[in-house]
This record gives sequence, structure tokens and C-alpha cells, in this order.
Amino acid sequence: MIDLDEIAASLESLPTALRILLDPYDADVLSARPEPGEWCVLQVVAHVITCDGGAFRDRIEAIAGGAAEVPRFDADAALVARDPMNATIDELLDELAAVRAASVSFVRSLDPGDLAATATFGGHGTFAASDFLLEWPYHDQDHIRQILDAVQRHYLPHMTDTMRTALTS
Repeated sequence: MIDLDEIAASLESLPTALRILLDPYDADVLSARPEPGEWCVLQVVAHVITCDGGAFRDRIEAIAGGAAEVPRFDADAALVARDPMNATIDELLDELAAVRAASVSFVRSLDPGDLAATATFGGHGTFAASDFLLEWPYHDQDHIRQILDAVQRHYLPHMTDTMRTALTS
């Protein structure tokens, strides 16, 4: 059984958890790409913001409303369109908190009939609205790991070769 209160609470906690986690770091750390082609922390947070509507809330709402096909969402295009590198982490987290408040209200408004509704998605098959609901906190948790990895790498250049090798081998 899907616990809507658990999912809503998980979604609601992310902005606060990230604020606590990222508060010690300056803009240089938060804007540094861990590797070429990888997202920095600012980009990850902006991605989470853009996905709240397009990848999750809008899809669940469409499926629950009877759409035959799951709407497409281009996360990369959405990220490029917003240019998070010109925002501070506080601005991004304030935006995430506002977006999440709406998302949490939406999640709490869902009923079993909404969650059981299905739609096809490209060549991937048929999905229930509940699939996207469950993917939402999973997606958050995946990006928490990504953020932790990015800030962890900030310390590596300051370690001795011996310690760096021990931690990364």
C-alpha cells in the first residue's frame, strides 16, 4: 500500500535537509562541477525544481485525469532554460520550498483511483500514476547522493596522496 503521508513528508523535507547540508559551503564549492560534463550542486537543485512539475506532478495529474499517454518532459532542456549558475543556493532552495509546498498539497489530494490510473509512455509500456508518485522521492534521494558526492570531492585535493588513494580506490 502506498503511504501518501510518508511520500508527502519525504518531499516536504528535502528543501530543509538540503539547506542544512549545504549551508557550510561557499558559492565556489556549490558551482564546481565534480567532473567535466557532470552537474554542480546548483544545477542539481535546479533540476529537482524543474522536475517537480514536468516530470512528476504534471504526469501524475495527466494520468489521473485520463490521458492515454504520459506527457514527455525534457529535463536537460528545462535546466538549460533556467540557467541556475546565476542564482544563489538560498534562492534555489527558497524556490524549491515554494514548489514543494504546492507538490505536497497535490500529493495529499490524491486518492486510490488517481493512483491506479494508467497511461503508456513511449516505448516503455504502461505505467500507473502511482509509479511516478513512487519515483518522486526515489529521484530526490538519488540526487541527494549526487550532491553529497559533489561536496565530498571538494576535500580530495587537500588530502595527501595516500589518503586520497585510500578513499577513492
